[in-house]
Amino acid sequence: MFAIDNLSDAIDVTREFFTPIDRGQWLRLAIVVLFVTSFGAGGPAFGGGGGNAGTVTDDPAQDDLPSEFESDASTSQLLFWGLIVLGIVLVLWLGYAFLSAVMTFVFLESLRSGEVHIRRYFGNNIGRGLWLFLFRLGLGLVALFLLGVPILLIVLFATGGQGALTAGSVLAFIPYAIVVGLLFGILSQFTSAFVAPIMLLEDRGVLASWRRFWGTLRRNWAEYLVYLLLVWILQLVVGGAAWIVVGIAGFVLAVPFVIVVALLVFALGPLGVLLSIPVGLVGAVLGLLLLGAVWAPIASYFQYYALLLLGDTDADLDLIPDQRAATREGTADWRDRPEDADPTNRPDEFDDETGWDDDRDRGDADDETDWGSSSGWDDETDDTDDTDGDENGGWR
Repeated sequence: MFAIDNLSDAIDVTREFFTPIDRGQWLRLAIVVLFVTSFGAGGPAFGGGGGNAGTVTDDPAQDDLPSEFESDASTSQLLFWGLIVLGIVLVLWLGYAFLSAVMTFVFLESLRSGEVHIRRYFGNNIGRGLWLFLFRLGLGLVALFLLGVPILLIVLFATGGQGALTAGSVLAFIPYAIVVGLLFGILSQFTSAFVAPIMLLEDRGVLASWRRFWGTLRRNWAEYLVYLLLVWILQLVVGGAAWIVVGIAGFVLAVPFVIVVALLVFALGPLGVLLSIPVGLVGAVLGLLLLGAVWAPIASYFQYYALLLLGDTDADLDLIPDQRAATREGTADWRDRPEDADPTNRPDEFDDETGWDDDRDRGDADDETDWGSSSGWDDETDDTDDTDGDENGGWR
């Protein structure tokens, strides 16, 4: 079974990607991984300015104001600053989500080529990243709607005097929320692990890539079901171990910064507090880079595992044919393979003159769906027509 066999193949491919060790490349990949895995999302807390809400004044007219007016003014100010803070957080989150979507393709390009070039790959994939970002945003809004509407109805029903918010109503909602959460998680994971590579490989839009993947998923549903179960288990085990390593290394890294900040504060007072801010920022950046560096080989392994499975279940969707063949042939480095080598080294059912099953129709033979549509999400041209890919910004 490919989903099981590829567990060991992914280890070999990941090891070859990281050896020989290149500290500069590892550092660049650590930056990419911070966005791809969303571990860099925890930014600093934002606080609203206080204004003059608590200022004491000797103005008699101010003293004559009724308490209700003062309460309304204070509430208005709190609401105003709360909305500002919420807006800032929302803008920052949207910016991060967009960068995360583009970095998904930077990550895929790096794994495919064996070299990490952030600026080059970022510039080449802004269009794809934009559509992936919009798809993720829409998917999140749908999940929020499916979860938020029942909660709102339960609360309105209870506060409207028609019932009470009981444990029974909450327990009845939990299975529904679990199902919605699982569907959202599966769609999100499949989009990043399988659909995004198809967008990159075949220059398709998000929905067209999902339709392209759907036929493969339907024909090989058992493989992808086993993949899901294995990935969830491995993420719990490997992720837990990684966080232990990060915690220990982070503690050791933080000790000198804490000492420096303490000395500055005690020695220089208020000036030391100001000087300790850049020191703390440097420590935070190094901590994030540490997190990315530890997680870089783990994230690479999981993505290579997905790419190996995708290529094994559909030869036309193989994003890493050289890495796959080098691993299964026992070649020392896939970069050293001759250009005329078999790109797949597959079992007999895929064996022909080229190593690819060129005569098979792309996607499900029973699916008569046209890949194109009138929306900006899809590929509006035939699969064999790749002459206008650049004109459409790399996505269609």
